[in-house]
Amino acid sequence: MSDFFTREWIQHWKKNSLKSSSAVLLFLRRFSRKLPAVRVLNQAHHSVFDEFDCLQCANCCKHSQPVFNRTDITRIAGFLGMAEREMELNYLKADADGDFVPMAKPCPFLNPDNHCRVYEVRPKSCRGFPHTDSPEAWSRPALLAGNAKACPAAFAIVEKFRKSAY
Repeated sequence: MSDFFTREWIQHWKKNSLKSSSAVLLFLRRFSRKLPAVRVLNQAHHSVFDEFDCLQCANCCKHSQPVFNRTDITRIAGFLGMAEREMELNYLKADADGDFVPMAKPCPFLNPDNHCRVYEVRPKSCRGFPHTDSPEAWSRPALLAGNAKACPAAFAIVEKFRKSAY
């Protein structure tokens, strides 16, 4: 195991992810102007996720509110064997932008063992989280800075880039 994702490193993330969020955002703003090749981003993303087990954390499911689009709602409701309207009434609410998000945190589909009850058909926004393998996301510094606060893996990827020549 590397330096990342030891108990000590997770404590470092918890202590520093909020404290350093403005520095992370500033770095990402500068970084987004000179994005490295997609290959470099993918290598960093995969090297971190080769070591990190999301089931040990599930912080994204506990503290974030993913967006559920109409296609997600149709797919998940079918998977759960319920009507779309029933799913909306039981689990979702419209946010200020009119998008559907979970009524409460943690996500209502998160099981106590950190497994997702609808993993096979989870929303598009969950499938891509924390978006660190997407060049488009790297061009959106505020999105990645927020994800680095919520996700120790995203924070690790940003830290790798902050410590590199980029």
